[in-house]
Amino acid sequence: MTTTPLALVGGYTTRGAPGLQSVRVHPSGRLEPLSVLEIESPSCVAWHPTLPVAYATNESAAGGVTAVAIDDAGHMRALGSAPTGGHPCHAAITRDERWLLTADYTGGTVSLIKLAPDGRPVATVGTTTIVGSGPDPERQQHAHPHMIATDVLGHSLICVDLGADTLTSLAITPDGALRQERTWHLPPGTGPRQIVALPDADSALVVGELSATLLRVRLGAADEAEVLAEVPTTTHPERSWPAQLTTYGDSVLVSNRGPDTIAVFTVGTSELDLVSEHPTAGRWPRHFALTEGLLLASNENSSTIEAFELGAGETIGRRVSSFATSTPTWVALRP
Repeated sequence: MTTTPLALVGGYTTRGAPGLQSVRVHPSGRLEPLSVLEIESPSCVAWHPTLPVAYATNESAAGGVTAVAIDDAGHMRALGSAPTGGHPCHAAITRDERWLLTADYTGGTVSLIKLAPDGRPVATVGTTTIVGSGPDPERQQHAHPHMIATDVLGHSLICVDLGADTLTSLAITPDGALRQERTWHLPPGTGPRQIVALPDADSALVVGELSATLLRVRLGAADEAEVLAEVPTTTHPERSWPAQLTTYGDSVLVSNRGPDTIAVFTVGTSELDLVSEHPTAGRWPRHFALTEGLLLASNENSSTIEAFELGAGETIGRRVSSFATSTPTWVALRP
């Protein structure tokens, strides 16, 4: 087993990406290309928790997800695929490893896919349609599921919907049906993109792509999510479309497309404080990944992945390497 981590890089084949790439991440920050698997627009990549298998969403109008086996040398082979709703942009595996779910952005649906013990997709066994809209006439005409989060605030599954300004808890019945349980509404025009749990288990963080804000919320008995705090994701004056939301120790990191930065927040008892903001040395940082001592920022519109030193707390240090690849939208490090 190698001591340097493997990562998978996804992007849009409609914009020149070669497909799914495997790379070795060296301690220096250098990304070493290993192999390429030609699959359609693998925009999001999720590793299986315990198997050498990953799942790439095929973000197209037809929609689908492809399972890929990866060995320690980075060689990849397709294990199978399953259909989804239109333009799946996020995938998640349940804790029991029996199911894969996708958030289907233009389909307005969440798809449920049964997995075999070896990680192969058996079949798409069901979907559920998210209903709603918001005040943004271009982005919120109808629902746009953007993330399936697992194990947040006591809920095993939560769908984050950008178009409907909602968070919806989901359940999988014993016979394999997907059911909506509770829906919480966020302030109109938030355009929620991602949610992460906080260690206190009493509240969570949501990033609003359309409002360009970071919200701390509590999900209670009411239909409206309780907003405990809300702050801008950037100090820059230009319009921002925040994308990735990740916890790091006692800090929270958010990527800002437009200003092209990663902002670092601390989370207090009742406050969110932006303590630093760092340029990503490229354009449109859609996703970033953290590994020991490194932050890897995917700059989609400048076609690079930039590696930065990563220290304790809010410290993002100097850039240490740059990896050229067309339209990188996701970097998934092997668990």
